[in-house]
Amino acid sequence: MKMKRAVSVLLSLVLLLSCLSGCRHPGEQPEPPSPISEPTEQLSVQELAEAVLSVSGKEDTLEIERLNQEADADRLAAYIEAVCGLAPEAWEDAAVIRGMGASAFEIVVLRLEDEDAAEELEPALAEYLTAREGAFTGYAPAEAEMASKGQVRREERTVGLFICPNPEGAAAAFSAAYKGEELPAPVEAKPTEEAFTPLFELKDLLHRLLLEAACPEWPDMEKMWTHGADNKSATGWWVPDDGGDWTLGGVTEWGLDEDGNVSEITQNVEYEVMVYLMDSAEEASDWADNLSRRLEEQEEKYRQSGDEVKAELLANGRAVSSGRYVASIVSDHTEDAVHLFPRIVNDPETSGYFRRYIDGLQPAKPADPDPDYPDRVRFVPPNEEDMSLYDTSAILAAWEKGDPSGLSGDDREIYDAAEAILAEIIKDGMTEVEKEIAAYGWLVNNVDYDWTHQDALAETDRRSYGPYGGLVDRAAVCLGYAVSFQLLMDMSGVECLTIVGAAFNSTGDHAWNMVKLDGEWYCADVTWDANGREQMGGSCEWRYLNLTSDEMGRNHQWDYANTPEATAEDRGGAAVQE
Repeated sequence: MKMKRAVSVLLSLVLLLSCLSGCRHPGEQPEPPSPISEPTEQLSVQELAEAVLSVSGKEDTLEIERLNQEADADRLAAYIEAVCGLAPEAWEDAAVIRGMGASAFEIVVLRLEDEDAAEELEPALAEYLTAREGAFTGYAPAEAEMASKGQVRREERTVGLFICPNPEGAAAAFSAAYKGEELPAPVEAKPTEEAFTPLFELKDLLHRLLLEAACPEWPDMEKMWTHGADNKSATGWWVPDDGGDWTLGGVTEWGLDEDGNVSEITQNVEYEVMVYLMDSAEEASDWADNLSRRLEEQEEKYRQSGDEVKAELLANGRAVSSGRYVASIVSDHTEDAVHLFPRIVNDPETSGYFRRYIDGLQPAKPADPDPDYPDRVRFVPPNEEDMSLYDTSAILAAWEKGDPSGLSGDDREIYDAAEAILAEIIKDGMTEVEKEIAAYGWLVNNVDYDWTHQDALAETDRRSYGPYGGLVDRAAVCLGYAVSFQLLMDMSGVECLTIVGAAFNSTGDHAWNMVKLDGEWYCADVTWDANGREQMGGSCEWRYLNLTSDEMGRNHQWDYANTPEATAEDRGGAAVQE
């Protein structure tokens, strides 16, 4: 609107000058017209937001919504109050460009009444960035990573917030546009996978895979670790990208002496672990297939030479991919390593693992440890939303009687849906573990996350918090997944609990389950594995099925003292999804 008024003033000046030119005396030479300066008024917040969008790196396929005063003042005001905590009278103008659905993409430009108010808003927006990172952690890791790198920039009384693939460029464009300077060059939009930023160095992934699964005996040899050419017991080395279409991230190979101890590197390698980072998930899958064929060729070579020991070891070797990562594993603990690999690929705890190995393999301590569980974050219930459990007692009573005629409304629809699902997935003679895997797999593959939960302007249906969302609508939030899983377990005769706790250092409410299998408790988070399927496709391997409490405690928080402790290491016999 201000820009329109400026243009109107300029037009009026032009008309006035033309009129004055007709009033000069005959024969009088016209004075040369004074140059008309460009309007000096600041760009509107909407124009600033659009300038930022041009260099933000937004993907062409991302659906966005624009909010501004002219288009929808009420919706914009509601959004600013929800995100910034500002009532309409606290700001002069605002513009928002945001991604829809499972996206953290967001450009917000606010003009406040004075600089003091703008300065006070900066820390609140910085806190909002952290909150958005937490909102997507576990649900959409790439979006959480983008939020963690978001930028806040202020120019006098105008403030901008930028969550996008190119936050530094967005902040620079905001300042340049505000000052009337030339904008930075636009960043060409890239597919999500090309914009992927790993959470850790590959040597971290390699050593965690080695020490926690492929070769758990290594911690005992920590002091024998050497750098350089000594190679007294084992070694790891890393080579740069060779310019080809893949990067060799790390190779560790070792042999065994006659006493079964790790010896110096030999040419006739018996054990090996290799990890790679590929350009895409598709290339990772193809490379895993190539590595599998390589293992088969090595096995055949040893069989032909008559070395059945090495041939059998290679026969048990596996190549596995998870997202962009690939591992080739040959050890006495191959299956353990294969099961662990997808779990640690996106786990922030993998970051810095190699440094901790050199320093004595001390686990990373949380910033706010629980006094009784020092390796876990202190649990402080966020209580940001209603996490009360749906009452399934009437449904279970009807199931026990085999007569749902007394149920009505949502209870009856939930009962009918659960009955149909169990008829589909549960077979006679199944063990408790098999029933658990069947129910877990059904929820992971058939229930989508209700992304209205991450939308500041959307009201999430309360049904998404219970088994109606999980089993009938097939769209749920974490509590809906957890309660749905428990109902299926209860109806299958498997003991199960719903744990209401938190995630992201106790900053966001979260819910998951514990399952008792053959007398041992295990932790399971169907929500985060379902989100893995949504984000990475059907080939995503489960990372949160049947963990110990210590494993779950790396990124979940709960009432530790009053909850069963899961300590079994055998994963409950659960197989990783193929």
